[in-house]
Amino acid sequence: MTKRPTISDVARLAEVSKSTVSHVLNSTRNVEEATRQRVLAAIAELGYRPSAAARSLTTKHSNTVGMVISDSANLFFSEMLRGVEDILHAEGYGLLVCNTDEVLAREAHYLDLLLRQRVDGIIAAATSQRWTPLNEVASQHTPIVFVDRRFPNMEGPYVGADNEGGARLGVEHLIARGYTEIGILAGFQRLSTMRERLHGYHTALHAAGLPIRPGWVIPSHLTIEAGKQAMRHLLTQPTRPQAVFVNNNLLMLGALLALRELGMSVPRDVAIVGFDDHPWAAVADPPLTVVRQPAREIGQVAAEALCTLIDAQQPEAQEYILPCELVVRESA
Repeated sequence: MTKRPTISDVARLAEVSKSTVSHVLNSTRNVEEATRQRVLAAIAELGYRPSAAARSLTTKHSNTVGMVISDSANLFFSEMLRGVEDILHAEGYGLLVCNTDEVLAREAHYLDLLLRQRVDGIIAAATSQRWTPLNEVASQHTPIVFVDRRFPNMEGPYVGADNEGGARLGVEHLIARGYTEIGILAGFQRLSTMRERLHGYHTALHAAGLPIRPGWVIPSHLTIEAGKQAMRHLLTQPTRPQAVFVNNNLLMLGALLALRELGMSVPRDVAIVGFDDHPWAAVADPPLTVVRQPAREIGQVAAEALCTLIDAQQPEAQEYILPCELVVRESA
């Protein structure tokens, strides 16, 4: 295997010191143009690539941003990632993505890893209020922008969807269609997004003068299997709702599996509206009515705010709440 060229090899070929090569690479000192061209020619001839880690020690910048999310396979987060990349690529940054699976220990591990990699900033969908590792990030002067979830006393800009307003849109649509008995797959109540959507459900029912039945509010983890079990539990009660609002796209997939296993059809046996759009929602049988949140735009706004912080400036706001959209199809 051919030995990877080093900065010493470049210096030897260009007949300069290693520090001169470093100054050319990092633009940390003016170098005579003829010498600079000789160094660049040696770099090209050897195919030398500088170490990003070593370079960051000199420039204090790694040109890399970290992103901590729960699951990049979830379309919401993958769309958000695309939005982040839209901005970071144009600004010359690379992106390191870390999946926590909602596990606190993994979150702490990845945050420590990103700090050791000397990332220039972090975008984080925090897992819980036990956010001490995130606070340590701020104390080490690494800018951070929170997305999707928020917790009391968190410092730093936040970007998310209007979860309460979006859920209210979905439940109000069910009410307008004549449904008066409405349940909800409420999801993981440790997360602010789920709590806000549950509050929107409560607000819509209260405004319409409809009762809120605690037995029809089903909390669960945010997985397909959890959604299936929650829907089965809801629809096998002695008195079941006419319609169900589903707080998350993974819960919706599970809910549809439960309906199939129970031999029930939508909307004949139960109407359904979900939070989060997905390509399969439009081709489901029937196509699903959903509340669409602006995932890609959330990523773009978060990345713009982080770039502003990295440049040692303050973004225009500390909180960005983006509106959701009701997409009416045939499930309700």
